[in-house]
Amino acid sequence: MEERKHRRRPAASRRGARLSRSGHDGLKRGAGRAEPARPRRGCWEEPMKKKLAAFAGLAALAGALCSSAAMAQEEIKVGLLLPYKGVFAQLGEDIDRAWELALEQRGGMAAGRKIVLVKADTEADPTVGVRVANRLIRSDGVDVLAGTVSSAVALAVSDLSKRTKTPLVLALAVADELNAENCHPYAIRSGFSAHALQEGSGAYWANELQDKTAVTLGPDYAAGRAMIRGFVDGFTANGGTVKDQYWTVFRQTKDWGPVYAKAKDSGAAMVYAWYAGAESIQAVKQHAEFGLQDTMPLRGDQWLYDSALWSAMGKDTVLGARYATVYTSAAGTPASDAFVKAYSEKYGMVPNVTAGLGYDNALAVLDGIEAVKGDVSDGKAYVDAIRGLTIDAPRGRITFSDANSAQLEKLYLVEVAEEGGKLVEKLVKTIEPGKDLPGCKMDG
Repeated sequence: MEERKHRRRPAASRRGARLSRSGHDGLKRGAGRAEPARPRRGCWEEPMKKKLAAFAGLAALAGALCSSAAMAQEEIKVGLLLPYKGVFAQLGEDIDRAWELALEQRGGMAAGRKIVLVKADTEADPTVGVRVANRLIRSDGVDVLAGTVSSAVALAVSDLSKRTKTPLVLALAVADELNAENCHPYAIRSGFSAHALQEGSGAYWANELQDKTAVTLGPDYAAGRAMIRGFVDGFTANGGTVKDQYWTVFRQTKDWGPVYAKAKDSGAAMVYAWYAGAESIQAVKQHAEFGLQDTMPLRGDQWLYDSALWSAMGKDTVLGARYATVYTSAAGTPASDAFVKAYSEKYGMVPNVTAGLGYDNALAVLDGIEAVKGDVSDGKAYVDAIRGLTIDAPRGRITFSDANSAQLEKLYLVEVAEEGGKLVEKLVKTIEPGKDLPGCKMDG
């Protein structure tokens, strides 16, 4: 960590300190033990006391002003932890762009202090994530950690955040454990929990289907398990039946044919899947190649049909797909329209859901800094301040639970449509989100 240069105290402060000491005559030595000497009394005593008090007051005022001015001049470093290569690289880039936009809109400042982003590539690997996060804290001297996509990375970095008392504001990591058994006072999530999104999605599809049967498909890791569990809870609670569940090995599965063959044999009405990044492309394309689009449609969420990946999936593959999302550029709210306009002008593209969540992450971090008036020295107080915020975000109004997880106000059901020769998200309706799983009581 960078050492901060010691600042010489203002002259008034040094003078006040000397005057304060001059008011004592020391100790009078006597038989047995030393006792405080009695001050001599004289006509000068009361005026001198008043002068000393005045000097002390001026010194305190000068010190406070100096401290405030120094804090205003100091940078606040935010360590942005994202995957910049690998299966989740696209998600990392989306969040990065949203962060840069949010900072630009605020002139790179919050509470009068310059905000410096220090970026690090987690590679979506927990070991790498902890290593680079530790470097950001120890060597780069960051005040706040933000970002993260992988829940496995987030869980590992969250433990480091707790041990070092460094505030961590999570963007995309959705694993329910983050606001349950693994929660602590130094970490907060600006995104949402897996259960809240997927329970709402599951309830919607159970109520839409005449044949209320499904099989599920997802990657065998924390976020994948959490996402599918949420769907199953919402689907079965509303009369649906899950006939079977299939899991693929993260980063290793290349051929989805075997699981689609099993799904076809199950006789279910649909396949519900959750994937993100490059794996979404393969899961969607191979489902179409297997000839199941008409007989056993593939349903999912915002990341299975991520708009940033449509061109790679193919127009005919995604056209007409319906899915639930926590944010869409078609939301039509003032905050969303302003975000879409600014993002499109800066980057020449419409923001997808991940960019929206990255923007939310930046708003939470920056609004939190404003709430503590630029003093992020107490990580717990800073996170407490974020928890007390209500954020007018592109996706809607964001509030936080006692377990430090952002709540979903609503979900958007969208359909991939074609307008003017381009694929767009068309808003069908808003639907009710599910709920977080039971949270935790904060410990130290």
